[in-house]
Amino acid sequence: MTTGTTAATTPNLGIDLGGLKMKNPVTVASGTFGYGAEYSQYFDIGRLGAVTTKSLSLKPRAGNKPPRLVETPAGMLNAIGLQNVGIETYLSEKLPFLRAKCATIIANIYGHSADEYVELARRIDSEGAGDAIEANLSCPNVHDARKAKGAVLVSQDPRCVEEYTRAIRAVTKLPLIVKLTPNVMDITEPALAAEAAGADALCLINTLLGLAIDAETRRPRLSNIVGGLSGPAIRPVAVKMVWDARRAVKIPIIGTGGICQADDAIEFLLAGATAVSVGSMNFRQPDAAIRVLEGIEDYLLRHEIENVSELVGAMKA
Repeated sequence: MTTGTTAATTPNLGIDLGGLKMKNPVTVASGTFGYGAEYSQYFDIGRLGAVTTKSLSLKPRAGNKPPRLVETPAGMLNAIGLQNVGIETYLSEKLPFLRAKCATIIANIYGHSADEYVELARRIDSEGAGDAIEANLSCPNVHDARKAKGAVLVSQDPRCVEEYTRAIRAVTKLPLIVKLTPNVMDITEPALAAEAAGADALCLINTLLGLAIDAETRRPRLSNIVGGLSGPAIRPVAVKMVWDARRAVKIPIIGTGGICQADDAIEFLLAGATAVSVGSMNFRQPDAAIRVLEGIEDYLLRHEIENVSELVGAMKA
């Protein structure tokens, strides 16, 4: 490890995430930061390494009916249902703001089929609507081959991960990030499938499936019955999955899940993540992401580390 950094020296925070140049390793989790404008009153969003948009579909989506959020010990369950404005409104109303803020954009996309992902990726590439694409393969789809195996998410079947990733890769030269579900027996299988099909990076993890029941009414607390668990409760699971995947793949990883402060983010870096994204904490503390970034820089200064990349995979066994 290179040392010698002093308080008068600014450490190098820049990273290369599979071809996406980021000024620092901090982004935000899709679905927790809107399209950037919602948080710009709290800090300059252009300071982040990247802004990851709320999932985009071809048509606007209203999402699931309420109740869609439930607090849990050290976390929350959500069943928002990928509510979003759709690609056309994003292009005309959301993208100009992000560009005006000089934000690096990771455009998160979601579709009901490989063809829909392909069309979204093509539009984002041709319209200059993102600096990278994050394919959310962790959302519900129906696919007979998977149903036969009991899978309900694209990323629960490595064959489907490879199929979708390869299809998206064929239509764009933008850096392609594949976001995977933790609801699998072995995270390395879908991770390797994404890498083999041309993904430039992975995002680990999406939410864990959970259920909350009202003891008095005996009914589910979410209208969708099952929701996605996020927040500090899932961080040890997420860190472990990043560590598992890092030992299996060569492409970089965005680590996410329960990051509240800089030390949490550094855990992910030490486990093998190249970048991190702040999720649920954005709801509790709107400037959480920039605080995490400042905390990472302070950590590098205190430990006399010149380059943030020196932390990646540097856990001592």
